[in-house]
Amino acid sequence: MTKLRTLCLWAVLPVLLIIVAAGLYGGYRWQQFKHQQGIDAFDLDGLRLSSQGLTMRHFALLRRSASGVQLKVQLVNVSLGIDSWTKPLPLRSLAVEHLKLEWQTEATHQDKPDDDSTFELPRRQDVEDWARWLPRTGVIASFDLALPCHRGRCQEHGEMRWQHAGDALLPAELGVTLHQDTHRLALLARAIEQGHDIHLDIQLRLDGIERMSLQNQLTPNGDTTLWRGTLAMNELPEAPWLLNWLGNWTTYTPPTLPELPQQTRIGAGWALALDNDAPLQSWQKLDGELRLSANLPTPWPVVGIGLLQGQLDLGAHVERGAWIPTDLTSDLTLKPSAALLAAWPAQLRPHALSLTVTPAPVTEPTQALPLNVQLAASGPSPLSLDTHLVLATVPPYGATFDKTRIQLRIPEWTGPDIRLKGVEADLRLNGQASRESAAIRYEKGSRLTVNSLSATPDVTLKTLQMELAALGVDAVLAEGQLHRLAIKGNTVLAVDELKQPALRPQGWRWSGALDGDLKRISLDGLLENDARLTLPLVLTHNLTNRTTDLDVRLPELFLRAGNPLAATLADWPRVLELNSGRLQAQAQLTLPGDGPLAATAKISAKGLGGIYDRTELSGLDAELAIALKRDELRLDVSELTLREANPGFTFGPLQFKGEFASPVDSLAQGRLAWDIAEVRLLGGRLWLEPGAVDLAADRQQLNAHLRGLQLPLLLEAYPAEGLSGTGVIDGQLQVQGSEAGISIEQGSLKAREPGGALQFRSPKIQALGQANPAMRLVTEALDDFHYDLLASDVHYSADGTLDLGLKLHGRNPALEGGRPINFSINLEEDIPALLTSLQLSDRVSETIQRRVQERLR
Repeated sequence: MTKLRTLCLWAVLPVLLIIVAAGLYGGYRWQQFKHQQGIDAFDLDGLRLSSQGLTMRHFALLRRSASGVQLKVQLVNVSLGIDSWTKPLPLRSLAVEHLKLEWQTEATHQDKPDDDSTFELPRRQDVEDWARWLPRTGVIASFDLALPCHRGRCQEHGEMRWQHAGDALLPAELGVTLHQDTHRLALLARAIEQGHDIHLDIQLRLDGIERMSLQNQLTPNGDTTLWRGTLAMNELPEAPWLLNWLGNWTTYTPPTLPELPQQTRIGAGWALALDNDAPLQSWQKLDGELRLSANLPTPWPVVGIGLLQGQLDLGAHVERGAWIPTDLTSDLTLKPSAALLAAWPAQLRPHALSLTVTPAPVTEPTQALPLNVQLAASGPSPLSLDTHLVLATVPPYGATFDKTRIQLRIPEWTGPDIRLKGVEADLRLNGQASRESAAIRYEKGSRLTVNSLSATPDVTLKTLQMELAALGVDAVLAEGQLHRLAIKGNTVLAVDELKQPALRPQGWRWSGALDGDLKRISLDGLLENDARLTLPLVLTHNLTNRTTDLDVRLPELFLRAGNPLAATLADWPRVLELNSGRLQAQAQLTLPGDGPLAATAKISAKGLGGIYDRTELSGLDAELAIALKRDELRLDVSELTLREANPGFTFGPLQFKGEFASPVDSLAQGRLAWDIAEVRLLGGRLWLEPGAVDLAADRQQLNAHLRGLQLPLLLEAYPAEGLSGTGVIDGQLQVQGSEAGISIEQGSLKAREPGGALQFRSPKIQALGQANPAMRLVTEALDDFHYDLLASDVHYSADGTLDLGLKLHGRNPALEGGRPINFSINLEEDIPALLTSLQLSDRVSETIQRRVQERLR
């Protein structure tokens, strides 16, 4: 007997060792699995196995992920039934007395909807595979859920039951009930299969009363599934607590209303073909019919949209994703939610929108749907739309509209660099639209008006009006995107008053052609103002690189009829008057989106005449070229000729040919160069050798040459009574420029050989000689003095004082036998005072005389 026991012990021992090893290995793998899955706690109590299945009193699981998500599940009194252990699947039943689930996430890891993600319905085969693991019947007597929601964490309580046919899945039923305080929300779904059709009926019950029913029939048809269904909802007295409950799970906040809507009616029916591969993403491939009817007698909150009230009856046909209304009547009012219009500027957000659509009368059968549409928006910027719309209900689909009028009023608009007041648009238009193209034509009476506009820098417009009657817009669409856009037509833009620092306040008007597309906008027309200035211009703005090009031309301007430039430019010198001659110009400007201004201009003047300060000008011809590039200004003077100037005495012509270059921000410090600089003065010629000066230097020095000055003309111009003479004067003048002004430090004048004669026969000088014996010889000698030497040093100060050191050698034939006489005379003359005295005489125009008198006063 002892030997038998020993033999049995050695026979059982290997089995026990295998069981222990398997247990140890199983425990190791279980701990490793818990660690990988983040299971912190796992509790199983009261597990019992039987031939009918298994039961357990308590099951608990705590799982934490690395991202901070925590899942806690507790089950109480679980019973899982099977048909047999040899074939446990499909499971027969599942009963749970109580389920408690807590799902907690950290604030930084809360799940947020992904706009780019898409949801796809599972395939039927997948659903049938899952059903093998789902018990044929199931009951969760009660459950408590604690889940993240919009308001933080939300608690939900309820129960659930289901039933299905096992491997065949259908028929199947599902019932879920949620408790909200004393209220109940029950969702019942039933699906059955009849032949090839699947019927799915869904009911929504509130506090035990059916409030919504949804019936669906799905029929496979090749690559598509025909979905037919109906939706019905008649009233909803439970709206107050239902909306408050929905607010836990959405960003929608129920509005505060005197009375929440209860009486409502919504009905819909449809027959649509869905793509089997992606039924929820196939809206662009849909085919079928839809019918919708809604009656909302009181404002109805629509999540994410706002409060909707009114009636809607819609019949629509959809073909390849294009929805074509076949019947439409509506009288709706919408008070939009703040979130819906959050991206809109505050000035444009309407308080309410109303839409009225009624069928238009037809005189004969047609394959189109004519409608009268009225849209109105109330709020800070009222809007109204009234149109006659005709929708094509057969291919090619599209819409035409006429008798359309849009009215918009914006009391005030403030942008980054602009401020508008009193904006009013009155648009009358017609056109057509389809999935591929659109065309709009503005009719007579279409205009845009702005009472005032302020923009930086320092631009103010008063009463701006734009006429749009001859404007058209054409668009081409490709795959739902704008492929091409063309805006063309003639328009008129008028401003009652434009204020800008460089311009005098007055009215402006532009009329011409507008041409624009997705890449550029072009204006080609005529710009005029109240001063009768006319400027043909072409303006092009590139929308891609934000570059603006302007080509403007000043047609030949005859100044005898007036000078519109002086009446236009605020910086036009008040002392400059041009009353004769012709002037024309042309300029091109380029303003890059991120660079300095570049410009070129050409100015041509012929025979200009007028007054500058206290000098009369006549016969001015000029050809000028101006270039502005990289903040540097260059002026090329190819021709500048002044036939005559008269500041109190006449000289001319004057000629200049040269160039000037300087940075724009320091024009007084540029460089002036010339090839020709000369003037004909009193019968002679005064000129500079070709050269250049740097105006930025403290002092500039020039050498001027004088040849052939006629002494008779000089004495005629000089206001000395009884003084005359003959001779020709030459000289050299060293002219200096500085901040103080123009001066002559060293200068010399000398009469040409053989000399000439001087006569000084004034009663005043003769009386002086008789009264003063010392002056008698001087007066008698100058009565008829024949000189062989006439020379003088010249000094001219920046204050206008001229000093002449005159040396005179000669004789009077009638005095003392014509013996030689030498004179050394120092003359000092205040040149500004001298010119003033000349300008008070009749040598200049009355305008100059008046200016001098005003200055003297």
